[in-house]
Amino acid sequence: MRKLKVTEMNRLTVEEFKEARKLPLVVVLDDVRSLHNIGAVFRTSDAFLVDCIYLCGITAVPPHPEMHKTALGAEYTVDWKYFKDTEEAVNELHAMGYTVFAIEQCEGSTMLDKLTLEPDKKYAVLLGNEVKGVKQEVVNRCDGCIEIPQFGTKHSLNVSVTAGIIIWEFACKLI
Repeated sequence: MRKLKVTEMNRLTVEEFKEARKLPLVVVLDDVRSLHNIGAVFRTSDAFLVDCIYLCGITAVPPHPEMHKTALGAEYTVDWKYFKDTEEAVNELHAMGYTVFAIEQCEGSTMLDKLTLEPDKKYAVLLGNEVKGVKQEVVNRCDGCIEIPQFGTKHSLNVSVTAGIIIWEFACKLI
């Protein structure tokens, strides 16, 4: 085995990325405070051609040097939009025909391994604050909750890790 050189990876240019057909997925960050987490979500969203990221509440917006350390420029390729109020973001997504899922441990949540998606639908996934999760009033506005099965003692994953797992699963099911 030989590691590929950067020139062998067939990376899209920024212009090609902007024109590429996107995954019908919007990632919503609800009061995410860590610039590392935000940057990592941008980078993962770039990797899987996520349509857009909605940044809500206290979630920082680009440009920011600490975010850039993790995003590595993905904050310039992936489209994003800011909302002061997360409920307003969910309302806009519903008005545009998106099915919105909170990524949260809830009564009646769908385990990620049991999730079925329809290829002709548009989806949004909402990830919450590192400590408090997705606010209950936001969960109430969602069409459902998705939970990542966990088997250890913590039953908690970092926001950026959660985003990676969820985005990968949506990409596998929708591409």
